[in-house]
Amino acid sequence: MNIRVYMLGTGAAVPLSRGLPCNVLRVDNQIYVFDVGEGCQERMLSSGLGIVKVKAIFITHLHGDHYLGLFGMLQSMHMLDRKSELEIIAPSSLNTILETIFKYSTTKPRFPITFTEVTRETTIYSDNKINVDVFPVNHGIESWGYRINVGGRKTIVYTGDTRPIDNVVEYSRSADLLIHEATFTSDRSEEAFMQGHSTAADAGKIAAKAKVKRLVLTHISARYSNEQLLFYDAYRFHKNVVVANDYMVLII
Repeated sequence: MNIRVYMLGTGAAVPLSRGLPCNVLRVDNQIYVFDVGEGCQERMLSSGLGIVKVKAIFITHLHGDHYLGLFGMLQSMHMLDRKSELEIIAPSSLNTILETIFKYSTTKPRFPITFTEVTRETTIYSDNKINVDVFPVNHGIESWGYRINVGGRKTIVYTGDTRPIDNVVEYSRSADLLIHEATFTSDRSEEAFMQGHSTAADAGKIAAKAKVKRLVLTHISARYSNEQLLFYDAYRFHKNVVVANDYMVLII
């Protein structure tokens, strides 16, 4: 089984130096997207990942940098004559936004879309390649993380945006890969907490407690031009850590 994670957007809020959140899991020939920031479809296409082949899209929360790229992607799928069903898993408010856009837009997707509302921690999605559990995180608005089991062999956890909380530790237990937000370094821990975010040190502590095999830091503030500051902030607590960069590919 060929399992790869494409970190196509690793920045936060405004795409000044990094793209907005866009994480793609490819299992053999099946493609899944986790968060769809602006520019996500362009980065997928430039990476050779056909958007028509996307099977499901998972969105953690409804801050614009995590979902505003969805609408352009749906239009491109329509224009490329997609036929197969697309599943969108997201907080319930997104369905209302989609219905409003489709009501007033001259372009309405010709392919079927199934919308699954995230309302509680549960197994939210399953097919012949992956099983996905969703769990609540703490970001000030309704926000969710995803634990993905791939073929009963590998486990990947994606937190989205969150303060450091025990629930992330529990859902990350023994994961092969933890993709954890690290918007700030620990010298800005008060600012991070006030904004509903984590520091790189927070991510390192969680990875250590959960005994994950590999930690990847993402959602990096544009204030950091030296990624080593984030690396060492987390490395103090968890040694197998990497700071994600746009277009980084991880083989699981």
